[in-house]
Amino acid sequence: MYPEDEGVYLYTEGRWQKLIVEGPFVPQSDGTYVMYFRNIKCSGCKAFDKNWLEFISTYTTAANYAVIQCNNFFIECNDTTASDSFVFYLIFETPQVVVAIIENGMPVYIEREIGILSIDMLKDFVLNVKERMNLSSSEESTEEGEGIYVDFSKKNWKEIVEQLKKVIFGGKIPWEICTDEGCKIVIE
Repeated sequence: MYPEDEGVYLYTEGRWQKLIVEGPFVPQSDGTYVMYFRNIKCSGCKAFDKNWLEFISTYTTAANYAVIQCNNFFIECNDTTASDSFVFYLIFETPQVVVAIIENGMPVYIEREIGILSIDMLKDFVLNVKERMNLSSSEESTEEGEGIYVDFSKKNWKEIVEQLKKVIFGGKIPWEICTDEGCKIVIE
């Protein structure tokens, strides 16, 4: 069962526990975090919910799980932690599952899947993320473009959200590229 209210919820001991933090949810403890971005008004999310709940009940110890939900993205969201999280992770479509690897208290690898995923797809996406991370760190990014560098070492999450909001409301489309040096938000 999902919480009814907007917010960021961690799955702990078989229950969803609401988090309240300043700015977006960025895990501080090392590990693999799987975040399901869900809009309460999203019919695709409602169709995906059963697979998500079955997956986390089967693979409870494979990762740390969170549900981040608003009524309608960051535009119609009364919970600032959830709203800021939608912006920080560049969530423009739901249902969307984001997996993040946290090392030394900082995100070092972020991946996403959009749409209604089967349990097998979730299993592959979550359980094989470290292999994909290792493969990607050996490849060099050839992406170019105007961008803002996201310096995770400063952990200025709220400032990053404010920068991204200006870009989004300015009519530009941001997307991220992560390498060993950190992550860069590229603006189209």
